[in-house]
Amino acid sequence: MKLLLRLIAFAIAIWCWRFVLNASLSVAWSIAIMWGFVALVPLVARAGRRVLDARPQLDRDGWTTFAVHIAEMILLGCAVMVALTFGKSHPIITIPISKSITRPVVLLDTAFVAFTVLNLAISGLGAPFAVALSKKLASGGLYSRTRNPMVLGTLLLAVLLGLWLQSLQVVVWALLWLSPAWLYLVWIYEERELELRFGEPYLTYRRRTPFLFPRLLHGGHRV
Repeated sequence: MKLLLRLIAFAIAIWCWRFVLNASLSVAWSIAIMWGFVALVPLVARAGRRVLDARPQLDRDGWTTFAVHIAEMILLGCAVMVALTFGKSHPIITIPISKSITRPVVLLDTAFVAFTVLNLAISGLGAPFAVALSKKLASGGLYSRTRNPMVLGTLLLAVLLGLWLQSLQVVVWALLWLSPAWLYLVWIYEERELELRFGEPYLTYRRRTPFLFPRLLHGGHRV
């Protein structure tokens, strides 16, 4: 039953993505979703953190985390979909860069994100967005270089898609609005949840592994 409920919520989030992607939104609605939905993410993070801190022993089933992640999926996913569509249909400043250059880089980063998902499934026995919480601490492969390779790859993909669309507004939005909100969510909520779920092994892993930007060599200093 728990898995079914999680899959239904996941399907609802995907439907929301498809809805905003296919809807004929006005300029006002597009701007509201692009900027407003992202602005709600830190509020979701703070609310989830309060629940964790108030009742840390009562969330072993991960429902708080699942609720936060589904909210994240809907808010950030819809905002990204609208930003890309709006950036394509309403260019303000065009970046003079050939799509023949950006297309292979986008494909490469997409493959990287897919590999982070596979890495999580193999190393942590889990799936993204709390569809299946990791049963083990994922600390091998890409996760030995950075604690958040999936977030890094996804944020980079948003920037690269902006470059592919030749849209300066999408690139600036992804760098200065989307990225801070997403990283705040990870820092405020997800790191605390992992600390509660895995305890000292996670704290040890956090001390030795960079938050976002990976170190190139094992044994190097934190970045």
